[in-house]
Amino acid sequence: MTPAPDAAPRPRFSIITATYNSGALFDRTAASVRAQRLRDFEWIVVDGASKDDTVARIRAQGDLVKHWISEKDRGISDAWNKGLALARGDYVLLLNAGDTYDPEFLEQVLAHAGDGRRVICSHARLLTETGETVGTIRSEPHKLYRAMHLAHNWCAVPRAHYEQLGGYAEMRLAMDFEWFHRYFRRHGVDGFTVIDAPLGVYHLGGTSDVNYAASFRTNADILIHHGTPGPVANFWRLAYTAKHAWRARRLQEPAR
Repeated sequence: MTPAPDAAPRPRFSIITATYNSGALFDRTAASVRAQRLRDFEWIVVDGASKDDTVARIRAQGDLVKHWISEKDRGISDAWNKGLALARGDYVLLLNAGDTYDPEFLEQVLAHAGDGRRVICSHARLLTETGETVGTIRSEPHKLYRAMHLAHNWCAVPRAHYEQLGGYAEMRLAMDFEWFHRYFRRHGVDGFTVIDAPLGVYHLGGTSDVNYAASFRTNADILIHHGTPGPVANFWRLAYTAKHAWRARRLQEPAR
């Protein structure tokens, strides 16, 4: 007899992907989910009523996608929160359309799970839209007091922490930093386990990359809201904006 849905074994991981007019980017992500050596996961896709062929691409993945919905939403935070409401796994991960996990990623996360209470993160390789590797996004939770220093797509959060802290604030930018800063203020560095290896690929060109100056302004607002003095928060805003602008110019320079 097939067990009722609420009696089915709980998956170890819930992966949530928010999409909107993602096209071929979705296929790239789907290929990396399908390639996971560890199969104890569910994949939840929340689409914002795409007008291109994204929904057809979601359907084409068959039973790889456990749940999917396609309807208008209020932005990325709203989509993530819809996915959280559907998630049943012990750990929840958010994977952007276009980004990818290495085949051993979930296997490695499980190996570092320990008591099941910590957020487990790895690093990620940083690629341009043309496929050139330009660096590594390092997960450094000890720096969360000043800015987002986690490879967010490669962080597995125990679902119980979302139940305790709530979901993502409905913000246009920096909603990931807002949640992890909240978590960091409660649990500190001891709330994290970092796998010291890059286990996936982050592709430049997303919303936060394009709107980096506005993202860092929002970061400063978040810090001030949580008690950081304004001059200190704005120092970090200016420092990160300058660093990102320098990197962006460097990436645009022709190869010599």
